[in-house]
Amino acid sequence: MSLPPHMAQMGRRYPIQVLVSGAGKRVIYKDFWNHGLKKNMPQHYKDYQNLWREGPQEHIHSRPKQARFEKDEWGEIYPVQNPRIYVVYPDKFHQGLWGGEGVIKGMLKREDKNHRNFKPPPAKYWWPTLFEGVVHSEILDKHIELICTKRGIRLVDEAAGFDKYLLSTPVNEVYATGLLRIKRELLLALADKERFTTVAGGKSAVYDKYQQWAVSGEEADWHGLTLEEAKRKQARIETEQVESETVPDKLRYRKELVEMLRSGKMEELDLELAAERGLEEQGGLQGMLGGISKVFKK
Repeated sequence: MSLPPHMAQMGRRYPIQVLVSGAGKRVIYKDFWNHGLKKNMPQHYKDYQNLWREGPQEHIHSRPKQARFEKDEWGEIYPVQNPRIYVVYPDKFHQGLWGGEGVIKGMLKREDKNHRNFKPPPAKYWWPTLFEGVVHSEILDKHIELICTKRGIRLVDEAAGFDKYLLSTPVNEVYATGLLRIKRELLLALADKERFTTVAGGKSAVYDKYQQWAVSGEEADWHGLTLEEAKRKQARIETEQVESETVPDKLRYRKELVEMLRSGKMEELDLELAAERGLEEQGGLQGMLGGISKVFKK
């Protein structure tokens, strides 16, 4: 069984039965962080990435039924099902404030005719209504222009501010990578408390308002990165670590020389070198035999 190119590497790591079964997919999900650069990434980024990959979970494009059971027209009782509508999130979604809304793909109903039509129905895409909007960030102290939807603006109003919406909403509900990059800037700003002091020209009241979401600078630096960006960051960290552990020969020899001078071994070494030079200057058979005897003494 041949696998597509994007699964060829996984086919060398797992048997085919694991790749095609539901239980095998759960095994692969748990084993996702145990290989390559992902293995050494911090745990807080793994938790962030696992939550982001779930995507929006709210029923944004449908109205789920609240009852667990209902009767059909013949009086039969059956459990209620709330199927999720398949939503496509284009690149434009990650550059704006759509509030979790996306593009819905469906099919148009064909006209009823006397003869059966075996052609597939034409596809139909429903786009949300988009408009240009401006939001204000208190932490960054600037206005940001974004392509918004009415739901996105309503969520910001319900959260009482753009900063509070990004900081309090789970990352899988925000989902847009552009908004998560802005959230990363907010967390980096909150990690630097001196930035909000009056001496630095900041507003201490702003920090007091959002300090409950403040994290360490190391965690804030990882937050909001895509998996490819995190791989490049981890590769750079490991490269710098290897370079720092590698000591150049020049420094190593210099350290050994200083230790020899401190311990007094350098004077003994100078006497041995002078003796060797004296034997070399004598030359002839005596110097040659002396060199040979020295070799055998070692």
